[in-house]
Amino acid sequence: MVMNPSHQPVPKWQIAVLACSVAAWIALTTPLVLGLGDVDAFFLRTFKAYSRSSHPYLNLNPTFQQLWLAWSGLLAFSIGAIAGRKTDLFSVLCVGPALACGIAVMAVSWSDPDWIVVCGVCLIGCLVGLVSGAGYFAYTTLMGKVEQRDAADSR
Repeated sequence: MVMNPSHQPVPKWQIAVLACSVAAWIALTTPLVLGLGDVDAFFLRTFKAYSRSSHPYLNLNPTFQQLWLAWSGLLAFSIGAIAGRKTDLFSVLCVGPALACGIAVMAVSWSDPDWIVVCGVCLIGCLVGLVSGAGYFAYTTLMGKVEQRDAADSR
């Protein structure tokens, strides 16, 4: 007996990755909410005693806000992929942010971090995930319609 794919449980690795993505989204949302949209001022006020004199949070607002928007879109797309039981699409969505966040974490000098570079690299990864995921979704949807039409023609 073949189970209906909509009744199969969601793989645990997808739940774990989605939980990490939600945790990162909450971590990105918190400074935006507490700083009332001004992340630079919030970080300078909070970490002034611990930050370098060149102000590592200067001009972080536009990049941070774009990162939040891209991550929010990626998270919504990922939730849709999991709800639609599209494991392949979810995997494509995860590749860009995973690579970018890994590169950002390994490349930064943690004794004197430049946060705008970390946010910029993560933003690029999120955009790569969104574009490649949207392209993959469009391709598989289009190919599914072509295959259905070909199957109907062969009858």
